[in-house]
Amino acid sequence: MKTNLTEPALASNQSHTRNEATFIRKPGSFRRFAAERFDQLVALKERIATNLEKEFAGTIGVPLIRQIVTEAEALVATTPFPALLLPALAEEKAHNAAKRSVRQQTIRNQTFTLAA
Repeated sequence: MKTNLTEPALASNQSHTRNEATFIRKPGSFRRFAAERFDQLVALKERIATNLEKEFAGTIGVPLIRQIVTEAEALVATTPFPALLLPALAEEKAHNAAKRSVRQQTIRNQTFTLAA
C-alpha cells in the first residue's frame, strides 16, 4: 500500500520534531542525561590521551596513543562501567605499545650493527 504524505501529516511530523527538541532540553530528561554522560566520557577520553602523551612522549607517537585510547574506548563501551575501566585499559595498552616500540628499536639497532 502506497502512503501519501499530506500537509497535515507533514505538520504533525514537524511538531513531533519540536516535541523531541523540547524533551531533550527538559531538565531531568533521559536524553539530556545520556548526552551529558557522553560529553563526560569524551572529556575523560581526552584527558587520558593527554596524560598518556605526556607519559610516553619519547616512546610512542601521538597518533598511536590516540588510536590506543580509541581502541580502549571501543572495548570498554561493551561493559556496564566504561568510565571506570577506560583509564586502566588505555594505560595497559600504552605500556604494551611502549614495550613493543622499545623491542623493535632494539632489533633495528642489532640489525644495523650486524649489517655494518
